[in-house]
Amino acid sequence: MKPVFLSILRFVLRHRKVIIDGIAILFILLFVYAGFTKFSEGDRFYTNLYNSPLFGVKSIAHIVSWAIPALEIIIAALLVWPKTRLKGLYAALVLMILFTVYVAGILFVSPYTPCSCGGVITLLTWTQHFILNIIWIVLAILGIILLRKQDKTRNKIKNSKLSNYQLE
Repeated sequence: MKPVFLSILRFVLRHRKVIIDGIAILFILLFVYAGFTKFSEGDRFYTNLYNSPLFGVKSIAHIVSWAIPALEIIIAALLVWPKTRLKGLYAALVLMILFTVYVAGILFVSPYTPCSCGGVITLLTWTQHFILNIIWIVLAILGIILLRKQDKTRNKIKNSKLSNYQLE
């Protein structure tokens, strides 16, 4: 078991940049698609929020129906540029955790399950949606860990080059 884990770890570290870029692209696609779908189906999204069985959602449905898709598109924009990618991944993680808490509330607390989200997600059950959100959370965490490790490595290289020049 150990050699397999070490092989996977070496592969991930060796291909860190490609994996980070891939995770960012997946989140960009997800959030651009979801954001524009919610904007284009605005009345449906608002109605689903307003009819949510969870306490308190009805009172903020109007604000949330505009804020969520706008936030998804902003996060996608943050993920596009390498300089803001880490902030984008943290924001994606927070948003996915919030979505997962909402879906968990529907699954485990709600007296009934309302209509699903818009777009392709309507094809999923609430349980499948919950599992999918967990996968997105794991991807965000992986992206954050790899990007932070990459930044630390880059900073060490910069500092070592800088100290070499100072010695001359």
